[in-house]
Amino acid sequence: MQSTFSKTEEKIMMKGTHLMFECFECDKKLLNDKKKITSFLEALPAKINMRILKGPIVVDYKGNDSWDKGGITGFVLINESHISIHTFVHEGFFSADVYSCKHFEVEGIILLFKEFFKSKREKIQIVERELEFTK
Repeated sequence: MQSTFSKTEEKIMMKGTHLMFECFECDKKLLNDKKKITSFLEALPAKINMRILKGPIVVDYKGNDSWDKGGITGFVLINESHISIHTFVHEGFFSADVYSCKHFEVEGIILLFKEFFKSKREKIQIVERELEFTK
């Protein structure tokens, strides 16, 4: 007697947004304030309806012999992916990434960063990421 085993395949579609942006002409004091940046990164996930898994981890970077004269680097691991920021104090700008497989309002996040760091100009890149796999 022969038995047949039938397995049903379930297709799963994951969509995510990866926001990458730089803000220029920012408040240099804020760009160099480890405490305030830590507080900002602690509060940000809840404001965008996401949950912190670990962090924030925020470190002071003293710079090197190149154009990078130092700043603050911060990272928050969220249930939905991550948020990171790198400040460049002497140049008055920062670079940030927000990536999530959960929907978020891109404009709202940019506004939160702009208002906090008092930026005057931004460069924004948005990548919509899609992944389909079979379970």
